[in-house]
This record gives sequence, structure tokens and C-alpha cells, in this order.
Amino acid sequence: MLESKDAKTTHDQHLHVIRVAILADELLGWGSGKRMFPEILQDYTWKTTQGTYTITTQFLSDKDILRGRLTTKEFDVLLVPGGGVGDGQSIVKGFHFLPSVRKWKNSIASFIKNGGGYIGICGGTALLTDLITAEKKPHTFLEKQYHKSALGVTCVSSYYKTIAFPLFYPFQKNYPQNIGATAYVFSFAPGTTHDGARIHTGGAPIDFQLQKDHPIFSDVRQDKERIRWWAGPALILPEHPDREVHILARYPAQDISDTTNLRIHAWRYAGGIHGLVSAFFKTARYIKKEKMPLKNLFLYTYYLAGKWEITDKVITLDYSNRPCITAEVYPNKNKGRILLCAAHPEYMIWWGGNIKERKSDDYPCLGTGLYQWEDISPLSKDISEELTHTWWMVRRFVAWTAKVGDTDLPPIEKVTLTKEQMILSKNIFWDGSLKNQMDNI
Repeated sequence: MLESKDAKTTHDQHLHVIRVAILADELLGWGSGKRMFPEILQDYTWKTTQGTYTITTQFLSDKDILRGRLTTKEFDVLLVPGGGVGDGQSIVKGFHFLPSVRKWKNSIASFIKNGGGYIGICGGTALLTDLITAEKKPHTFLEKQYHKSALGVTCVSSYYKTIAFPLFYPFQKNYPQNIGATAYVFSFAPGTTHDGARIHTGGAPIDFQLQKDHPIFSDVRQDKERIRWWAGPALILPEHPDREVHILARYPAQDISDTTNLRIHAWRYAGGIHGLVSAFFKTARYIKKEKMPLKNLFLYTYYLAGKWEITDKVITLDYSNRPCITAEVYPNKNKGRILLCAAHPEYMIWWGGNIKERKSDDYPCLGTGLYQWEDISPLSKDISEELTHTWWMVRRFVAWTAKVGDTDLPPIEKVTLTKEQMILSKNIFWDGSLKNQMDNI
């Protein structure tokens, strides 16, 4: 249960306020889904026999953490989104020799050791964990950064067979498949539905196998749940853990890379220095025209560098039956709780469809897409069914990590979007512009 310091009395009922800090710095100019979480969590309220629970959220910056604001006196849970926040931090905080990085990591570790909760979504999972690869020892730059960013407080490890940055991987000419899961990150053009809608469809909706011996999923009727996956890792638990740790969900028995509608081929960059220089000047003109901040110069150059060639190498993941969501309790008297989720329950899902490769003679680049979803089933009228499909899961993650009782977790319920929340549709439907497409990579 929450500590009594979080409880107020109103009309003879206890009001338990769960205070969530959302890590907010989007590094390297890379966007994230951080703005989804206040929509899902802020002022969400539910009642139980123990009283009324409500959630508040606040964005927290790196500077806030370095100034000592991340404490259990001010927050109950730290939530780390993926993308430019979690993955960006994983890359930058891999430079652990910097004093500011060590202080930042120690602050988050201390928060957990002092009883605070931690939720890592996709890249937020990579940030907390060390990395195991098929070769056991990380080799590529990206693998090494993910591995070195670990905070030393979880017994769970992330797993990628291999992973590297598209375009910058130095051995991509002969081994383009070694970019691994990142092929599912940057490389999708807007998809199409049966009725002609154009929607942003990076990654894939996956039917994960739920493990129902934990209170978060114990009362879920079905044995599988569809969650958006966007190149998150698989997870590995130690053979003899030093704490209470549970697997909450697993990847499907059939590996993603063996599933016909999800299998993709590796592409290799063939534009050379000329492609990068051309993309740099194209990006500079575009940023000036759109009045965008200069911090986007590097990332947009990366997105627009061409050209790319498709290969006969298949991207393989080796995720079959591996854990995707875990829950653990830090082994000291404060019992801080850690929830790691390699998928994205904050994002929309869809039904039907398959991934097709784009034609290499179209001069494709990462920004305009190497792959595309097609034949997706028509969306519901107000898109709430797809957009909010797993919002209940995010709320339960927060409640559990905040030490709400097992029988008092938020209900599993359908969500109807408010007029204010309908603005989120701009992150679903493509408006035809390059900027809107780039903003939703």
C-alpha cells in the first residue's frame, strides 16, 4: 500500500494520491511518446474498499534529477518512456565515465533503493538493464552503450541477438542484417487501411502471451493481449535471482521474424558521403522553411540520407517465448518495485494487415520509409478502440509499482476519448506532410 503520507481524508474516505514523475528529456533530437502518459494517467481516479486512488503526473528533466528532485518524498514512481527518452538516455548514459552521468544514474538507483517505483517502457527498459547478445558480449557501438547505461538495480537483463544503427553500422555492406530490431524503428512509411486511411504504423501490434500468476494480469479473461511493439528487447531472468521477480508476459512462440506478415529484409545504405552531404543541405533548407530548431539537423540528416538497397538477408530476432514484461521487488527493507515492459501499451494497435517492402528504385531513405503496412482493417469511428486498447495496462503498472494492494488495482475498462484527447489523432493519421511523418517515426 501507499505510505500514509500520501493519504488525505475526504468524506470519511481515504484519498490516495500516486505521484508519477515522467522522465522527459528527448535526447539526440529523437521524439518519444512521453506526451501520451499524462493523457492516460493524469487525474485518473478509481475507487476500492480501501478508498479512492488518483494519479498525478509531472515531467522531470535531467537537470531536475541532478538537482536532487527525484526523491520518495516528492514522487512514488519514475516512468521512463522509450524512443528519444529511454533509448536516447541509454545511448548517452553509456558514457558512464562522465561525473554528471554517474550522479544522474546514482540518483535514480537511490530512488529505487529508497522504495520508489520504476517503470521502463521499451527504451526505459534498456536504460535500466545490462545487455546480453547472441555473442554474449556486446560488440557494436549501440550494444556497448546499452550495456554500459545499466543502473545496477535490476536482476533482469535485456536481450538483442544483435543490434546496430542503420546507416552508421560499419559492416553493413556484408552484414546488413546485424542492425537487428532497429530495422523496425526508423523505417516505416505511413500504412494504409482497407478503406483508404493513411496512418502512422511503425513497429507492429503483437499478441503477447500473458502469465496470469501475478495480480496485474490475474483477472484478465484472455490468455493473450495485443500490444504495440516497436523494436524493444526481449528480457532474460537470472537462474537464481536474489529477489522476488515474475514474468508477466512473453513473446509469441513463433518468432516475429518467422511470422509471414511481420518478416522483413535488411536494407543497406548505398548513398556514400554524397548521400549524407546532400541530405545535410536538404535538411538545412527544410529546417529553415519549417522554422524548426537546429537540434533537428543531425537527426533529419540521418533520416533523409539516401539511397538504400534491399538485400536478401532477413532480419532475425530470436525472441520466441522470451519474456517481454517483468515485475520485481528490490531486495531491501524499502522494497522498491520495478516494472519492465519491452512493448508500448501507451500506443495504438490495429488488426489485420501485413508489412511489404518498398521498391528500391524509389530512392527510399529512412525518413520516407523502407517498409509499409498495407491492408489494415478499418479503424473504429472515433479511433478510441485502437488508441486506448492497453491504457488500462499502463495504469495498472503505475498502481502496482506504487505499492497499491493486489486487489485494489485499477479496473480493466474501455476508454472513450474526450474532446481534448481527440488531438492525439494527429499522431495516428498522416496529414500528407514530411514533417508529420518525421514527427511520428
